[in-house]
Amino acid sequence: MRFLIIALLVGSYTVNAQVDSFPYFANHTDDISTITYSPNGKYVVSGSWDATIAVQTTDRLGTLVHREENYQGAINSIAFSRDNNWFIAGGQDGILNKYEFNDSFFSILTLDTSLTISEGQINKLIYGPGMRTIFCASHNGKFLTYDLAKDKVMPIDVKRPISAAAVALDRMSYFIATDGGAEISQYDIFGKLLRTFSGHTNEVTDMLVTLDRKFLISSSKDKTIRIWNIATGKEEHQFTDHTWAVTDIDMDAFGLYLVSGGLDGVVNVYSLKDRTKLKSVALENHKVNAVSLSPDLTKVAAAAQPKGVSNPAGYFAIPTDIASRKVKVPKTYVVKKIKQAPKASSKKKVNTTTISRSTAATAKVTKPKKSGTVIKKTDQIEIRIEDEK
Repeated sequence: MRFLIIALLVGSYTVNAQVDSFPYFANHTDDISTITYSPNGKYVVSGSWDATIAVQTTDRLGTLVHREENYQGAINSIAFSRDNNWFIAGGQDGILNKYEFNDSFFSILTLDTSLTISEGQINKLIYGPGMRTIFCASHNGKFLTYDLAKDKVMPIDVKRPISAAAVALDRMSYFIATDGGAEISQYDIFGKLLRTFSGHTNEVTDMLVTLDRKFLISSSKDKTIRIWNIATGKEEHQFTDHTWAVTDIDMDAFGLYLVSGGLDGVVNVYSLKDRTKLKSVALENHKVNAVSLSPDLTKVAAAAQPKGVSNPAGYFAIPTDIASRKVKVPKTYVVKKIKQAPKASSKKKVNTTTISRSTAATAKVTKPKKSGTVIKKTDQIEIRIEDEK
């Protein structure tokens, strides 16, 4: 009996942490809105409401090695190419910036291209697994697929601001949730609605698709994380460990582990194979805005703020207690531009969107367009810029 009790305690436990229990790296002057590890595991990159991106080392010093200030307004989303060589970011100003990421240079981030393709606030960016495609979800209700080789944008118009989006590994299915909505819609590449996933009772905040394309994982303001069978559209499992809105989730490349963060200040680590909670850390008097699982599985970068405080802002490096995995980064992928000859006819007409592009030499920062965009959120309120009449 004693052995059984010990096994259960080891299998899942909660740490009620003081703020000094884990290293905290504060390099922003306002809340972090998005955070990610570089694929090689050497850096943590964070975007903030202070309109900057910070690149920090993942060693015990957490040294700030680069700060990017080429933005107006919050940075809402950042994403890496799997080969670690490219980095994209976007936010309130609607500009999608693509950078070369190379730590052999003095400046780690080098602006390659600025793209104006969303015509509105960017809420989510996804760098396609094949590294040839970028996906962009906007506050103006458009989900855009940008082919880097063809310089072509294919839009799906869902009519409402997009709060969360995910793409299957084969890039044949897109999963989209809208602002204030609890339902998830699955579309094919032509924008045809394939299926809806119903069960959440409040806005969906993030989504992920497992490597085998069998399951969709979603988090919500309804305090839950749900696992859906994509083939049937049915919910198969539900995690109910948060006591407030779940703000963000992340998963390792092989779909074995899941991490979550919420406004309750809790960071959870789950085994997706067993669908069990492995560890829970409660950061007292903090809210967690974003989380990222390190490529070697050993740490969670949890962007967390003391409640009621904005400056300074940073993240905790929390150990997962999972055995370290060797990090492998794929070979460098080079995008080869493709010139397409016009086709005489097509069975399926696909809408395209024009692209406004500027290179690093000519890129200019533009001020956010006046719209009904949220400019700042707190635990209880949100401030909006209303449309000009």
